Amino acid sequence: MKQDHFEAEHAALWQQLEGWLRGEPTLAPEEVPAAFRRLCHHLALAKERRYGVPLNDRLQALALELHQRLYGEGEGGLGFWAYVARDFPRAVRAEWKLVLLSAVLLFGSWAAAFLLIRRNPDLIHLVLTPAQAAEYARMYDPAARAAREMSGPMRDVQMFGHYIWNNIGIDFQVFASGLCFGVGPVFSLLFNGVQGGAVMGHLTNLGHISTFYGFVSGHSSFELIGLAIAGAGGLRLGLGLIHPGRHRRLEALKDAGRRGARLLMGAALLTFIAAGFEGFWSANEVVPWKAKVAVGLTFWVMLLIYFAMAGRKGDAR
Repeated sequence: MKQDHFEAEHAALWQQLEGWLRGEPTLAPEEVPAAFRRLCHHLALAKERRYGVPLNDRLQALALELHQRLYGEGEGGLGFWAYVARDFPRAVRAEWKLVLLSAVLLFGSWAAAFLLIRRNPDLIHLVLTPAQAAEYARMYDPAARAAREMSGPMRDVQMFGHYIWNNIGIDFQVFASGLCFGVGPVFSLLFNGVQGGAVMGHLTNLGHISTFYGFVSGHSSFELIGLAIAGAGGLRLGLGLIHPGRHRRLEALKDAGRRGARLLMGAALLTFIAAGFEGFWSANEVVPWKAKVAVGLTFWVMLLIYFAMAGRKGDAR
């Protein structure tokens, strides 16, 4: 068989494997081992028939990377670190449209609510009851001693556990609500955005700058980006139901579930990190609030760079 016919016959499989390495849903996980064995057979044929060097190099590099992914990272926690360093950011980039939509829903509604409350403070009662608004004011009042009286190692550990249970639970709820044909994530993202922005505007109007921004800045990037990514996973579930394409609806939902789960796992990891900072760092009164804000802004920049650049080596293929 001539090389051009050989490439035309098998190029689709090679492209699917390359896409899978980039984190794209081109193959289901259970299909990859069989596809890898076929690739190895193609590589052997290409060498035996002495096809061109570029084709042999491409197949050899693809086979080596697949072998490393399938068999070289399953022990000793290496699979977890590979997911963090490569697979998670690739999955986010592969679903960038849904991630962008989710971020616009969350951060857009957050910014709109913040600006409205800043201009019209009385509108806070459209979002919070008077009792809730007063409680937030008390919690972040720089003159109050309530937060100081609750500080200490045991309090930090208790709050860490509370934040994990509460915040990761929200991520899972937002993701699972995608089964409501995508309406659930849209509502949840808008609700959290409006409430968060309203509270931020309310406390800013009251002048509780140091306590509020000093507390939330350290963990905000991990928590909010995690929520947006979980929302994108939920939107993927909804699209699987709304637009199954040429697949049966159940098959489309399974595929959407696999793609969404890659996002959800990373979102839960980000929220876990946020809980650590929220429990042990955010309420720490030793560190000046401006330093906490500086650290928080640094985390925002680092996370954006991480999602833009991490795992790019395989993307360049």
